[in-house]
Amino acid sequence: MALMSGQLTADDLRAAVEDISRRSAELSSAAASLAARAETDLGHDVAEIVKDLRAAARQLGVTRLLLEPAGVDLAA
Repeated sequence: MALMSGQLTADDLRAAVEDISRRSAELSSAAASLAARAETDLGHDVAEIVKDLRAAARQLGVTRLLLEPAGVDLAA
């Protein structure tokens, strides 16, 4: 979602927070899945990459959790 230039509204902000949260969850799931597949299919050859993908998945999960209070506040 691209925010338009001009004055930001609460609806714009709500939509952006929801979009970031949704995308973070999708990317977290994709990174975790890719890490599992890489570990299974490629083994030790990509151990560091698997570690990095799992860390990214965790960080994206944290991003989503950090946005939850903002989403609740904007929904009120």
